[in-house]
Amino acid sequence: MKKYIENWEECFMPRIEKGFGERSTDDIVRDILREYSNRENPISAKNIEGIAKRKGVEIGRNAVKGFANRIGARSYETEEECDAIIEECQEIEREIVFEKKGPSGRTIGYWMMETISESEWMFLLDSVLNSKILTNKGAKNLAKRITFLAGKNFSELTKYRHRMENQPYFVGDDEIKAGCYIESRVLKQVHLIREAIKQGKKVKFLLNIYDYANQRVRLVPYGKNGKVLPEIPEKYQEDVHRICSPFDVIFSNGRYYMLGADLETERRTDLAYKLYRVDLMTDVTINRAKAISKEEAGISELDDLYKYRIENPYMFTGEKKKVKIRVDADQFTQIVDWFSDQFKVVGHDADESKYYDMEMEVNLESFKFWLLQYSGCVKLLDRGTASDKIYRNKIKEMLKSALEKYEVDGV
Repeated sequence: MKKYIENWEECFMPRIEKGFGERSTDDIVRDILREYSNRENPISAKNIEGIAKRKGVEIGRNAVKGFANRIGARSYETEEECDAIIEECQEIEREIVFEKKGPSGRTIGYWMMETISESEWMFLLDSVLNSKILTNKGAKNLAKRITFLAGKNFSELTKYRHRMENQPYFVGDDEIKAGCYIESRVLKQVHLIREAIKQGKKVKFLLNIYDYANQRVRLVPYGKNGKVLPEIPEKYQEDVHRICSPFDVIFSNGRYYMLGADLETERRTDLAYKLYRVDLMTDVTINRAKAISKEEAGISELDDLYKYRIENPYMFTGEKKKVKIRVDADQFTQIVDWFSDQFKVVGHDADESKYYDMEMEVNLESFKFWLLQYSGCVKLLDRGTASDKIYRNKIKEMLKSALEKYEVDGV
């Protein structure tokens, strides 16, 4: 695998950096269509040849027609016909070349509708530049490759890209060597975990926490006895590698999580799996040991990852139950933002202007922190059950503890 990746990296960027004249005729025509044409401005074969010539390439009289035939260009005369073709081709997962004809049947020009629109390119850039798992160097490198693929949008995307100078996730940036291709450590680890799941193997890794020393934030391994600091002589360092059966990988709130079971979890009856943040994992390898599957562990809730993510806003393991809450009517949007439509409105005030009562199924441990975040506009209601009373008391204790922190004088 390592050899394959190294070879791929060696050939990937030189292909991107080929000069205009080193590309195939089809690639040249495609690039010109991407950069110089759109629906309002189809470009003639003669003008395409002229642009290529100005760039130092002779592509031949029939190059454009040949490209159009090979790619299956769609011909139209009226705008209504064009709309019908676009509607028909919605499921096509590649660019579509259009040939606009005049009333006499003569070709007026060509244009290309790309698979990804300009607003979608901007969304991809935003996702990269605001990522919680890409370092500054990694994000900028990937953003450059996105702007290259965007073709005619390159200049606008480049201007936009330069307005984002830093990344939310930065630890480890100084360890990355500058280069034409940088693959995120986190994304590599996600790939390894998914490979282990396919192979039915366990994964071995270090789980880390953030530490602050010498005015720097760093990741340090964490074990049963606490942090394993790098300044401790190696012979005294505890090996805190973990071995785990991976069940699934889920993306939530901008981060990847591995759901799996270590040896301790496999022996327990009260906990079927644990959650591990992939960006806090390092030294991830596929272990030779055979993993247990989520079916063998009896975990059915992971079959629907969408539902699992909705019920678990902060990615905690633990008990899942139905709760009832009261939400200020003017904050109803917050419920939809977090829980989509996975709730049931069971009551409200007379004119629905003050509050809504609703029920939803949630992970209780995760939901505690969500309730604290929205304590100013959300109240956990008591349905008269013993479990509701216990859960409400836990929330009250957390709120009381938070308030006490602000009642200490001088702090």
